[in-house]
Amino acid sequence: FNFNPFINGDNLLASNFNLKNSLYFNRGRQHYSTTYTYLKSSNKNTYSISEQELSLWSHQLQFNHKLGKFWLTEFLAVISNTKSRSMAFSNRNYGILNYELNPKFSYILNPNTRFEILYHFKDKSNNVGLSETLKSHTIGSNGRYASGKRFSLQASFNMILNDFHGIENSAVAYQMLEGLRKGTNFAWNLSLQKSINSYLDLNISYIARKSEQTKAIHTGSVQVRASF
Repeated sequence: FNFNPFINGDNLLASNFNLKNSLYFNRGRQHYSTTYTYLKSSNKNTYSISEQELSLWSHQLQFNHKLGKFWLTEFLAVISNTKSRSMAFSNRNYGILNYELNPKFSYILNPNTRFEILYHFKDKSNNVGLSETLKSHTIGSNGRYASGKRFSLQASFNMILNDFHGIENSAVAYQMLEGLRKGTNFAWNLSLQKSINSYLDLNISYIARKSEQTKAIHTGSVQVRASF
């Protein structure tokens, strides 16, 4: 159900619209749990020299099923379309059609410890301008460990193979490659959360990525949060 009481036309200076509908079966039970989600959003801004419009629609199907006591299978399929329109900068115009398949297999040792292996396939094509294309394959693993409510540790490592055709140093390429480069990429991260006492929490995060012809980029952060 999509109801918009506002006028969509040339006289509209700015708008921000978001719609999400979901249909569930066995939600949260991990026994043939299935979720279908429809997303639609649009954003329009008017600047002194131009207008910028972004829009997105997406269909997502997610399936989870637990096998025995320790194994969990997860599957995600996505069809989406992202559009950008700029009156002053034509190189920022694109219409990207995206297909995704993301199966995941998890071993749950106990409620606090989990190991995952995953594969993520993306097929993207731009139907505006130079008609750039991308086929991306991601193979990765994740690990999570928690000790009660006072300590948790999460780590992941992914290898991303990007077969991209088009001009790489462009706004369209950055959107399609999601900040990575064509060819072989590696991405890994490590995060730690620990409760120091009843009102102080410590969060440490480390994120890194590496492409074939570039040096590794490392990003770290430390946060201490007080709750009164």
